[in-house]
Amino acid sequence: MKSSIELIRLIAVILIVFTHTRNELEYGIAYFIVERIPTFGTAILSIISGYLYFEISRHRQNLFFRKIKSLAIPYLIANISVLILVLIAYYVFGFDTLNRLSFDCSLITEGIFSFNSPPINPPTYFIRDIFIIFSIIALITQKEFKTLFVIIPFLLLGALVLRLDVAFLFLIGILYSKYKNNIDKKILIITALVVSIVLGVFYNDFLKFPFSFLAFILLINIQLPFLNTGRFSYLLHLYHSPIIVISYPILSSFIENPILKIVAQILIAIFFVYLLFLITKKYTFLKILSGGR
Repeated sequence: MKSSIELIRLIAVILIVFTHTRNELEYGIAYFIVERIPTFGTAILSIISGYLYFEISRHRQNLFFRKIKSLAIPYLIANISVLILVLIAYYVFGFDTLNRLSFDCSLITEGIFSFNSPPINPPTYFIRDIFIIFSIIALITQKEFKTLFVIIPFLLLGALVLRLDVAFLFLIGILYSKYKNNIDKKILIITALVVSIVLGVFYNDFLKFPFSFLAFILLINIQLPFLNTGRFSYLLHLYHSPIIVISYPILSSFIENPILKIVAQILIAIFFVYLLFLITKKYTFLKILSGGR
């Protein structure tokens, strides 16, 4: 794996952590940094996923089985773990920690399988969508008809892909990988920069698309010594949100400054995920939590 990919992925996941912090910011530079820029994280991950598919995954057989191992199983473990904590909090301690779901069958249909909305561990919706995309690709390119057991229920009972921008940017990553040797990089960078400026001025809601692509192409070919952070990045993506939810009430009791409170949430999430990372390094059977990484 390119060291640049590891770096880009780590940056993207840390940005995603920002988006799930609890804060009272409503405007200003701090709001833009904490709430707007971090939304680019998922966009960058979508481009990386498409790029890596075309570079690596399309050359491998049993794509569907591989993605069950690397995407579906970690997704299910992360969401079932949160569901268990939610049920314990409610039925043992009397705390209702749900803000979108109810204590009924939706805990399974939406909380785990995410037919129509993000799951009980919200950031993992991205992994759900990427798994569906890979299932469709496996069906089309490798005639993996067993993928229909996944695809058909989502077609009949919900949305095949929750966020169409994930699929769109996944395609962008594929196209870049396919044509990168036939494109003048300088022209591509200038074009992405100009489009980013124009959209930033007139259509701010769409800024993340060209800007994320610009960040990707600027960083993708950087050569630098960098540790393999794939497992840590994945664990941070999967588990930062429940850690923030659990730690926020404690932090709020003794930290009043809103910026310090945001920084504390991020650092605590990184710290506890790093502990989990160290545990999975020591006990190799726990690599299942990060899809074998």
